[in-house]
This record gives sequence, C-alpha cells and structure tokens, in this order.
Amino acid sequence: MSFESEVFTNRELLVEALKEMGFEDVTVGEDLLLQGYDKRDQRLADVIIRRESIKNQRFYGDVGFQKTKQGYSLIVDDLDLSYRLGNDFLKRLQTQYHEASARKMAKVLSGSLIKKTVGK
Repeated sequence: MSFESEVFTNRELLVEALKEMGFEDVTVGEDLLLQGYDKRDQRLADVIIRRESIKNQRFYGDVGFQKTKQGYSLIVDDLDLSYRLGNDFLKRLQTQYHEASARKMAKVLSGSLIKKTVGK
C-alpha cells in the first residue's frame, strides 16, 4: 500500500522525524529493495525501516518511503499499518516532521522553539 497524497519533501527531516518516533535504524539510499513483500511485486524505496530493526513487533515487510516528483511517499503493508504502526501513523509522522522543520528553522534564525500541546 502506498500513500502518494501524503508526501514528505525533505529526506533529512523525514529521517529525523522517524528517529524521533523511535525508529533508530533507518536505511537511506536509492532504489533499495523492500524485503518481505510479494516476490512477484517487488517494491523499491529510498528511505527504509527494515522490519527486523523494529523492536517488540513482528512486521510483514519493511516500511519504506519512495521518492516521487512531489516528495517521499510511504510504502507499507496494510496489515502492518493497521495492526502494528496504527492508522494514525502518518498523522504522527507528519507532526514529528513539522516539528523537525520548525527546529531547523529556529536554528537558522538563531532562535528557540517552544512546544505547547493544546487539547488531548
């Protein structure tokens, strides 16, 4: 399953956001083969979280992000998304991505960042 409507334009910020979410072992390259998917429909990605590197969970396949014209889009097994990562994974990743972007901007401007949670 791929999510082409939800893209991340900056690879550095994407990797930082994934690490903030606890995915410490992120593989970066070009056209890397995703493991664990149907052998007849092999998928390629440029940013990968290998399934064996995810602690305390058994995933069906790697979690990947493939570079497109718009940015990096998520490639993940639908069962891994629903039962392992959670259906709100993209929303949580987008939040971490935007926070990483804000930290980068604050650093460029020699400023600071204050995080405030409103609501739940």
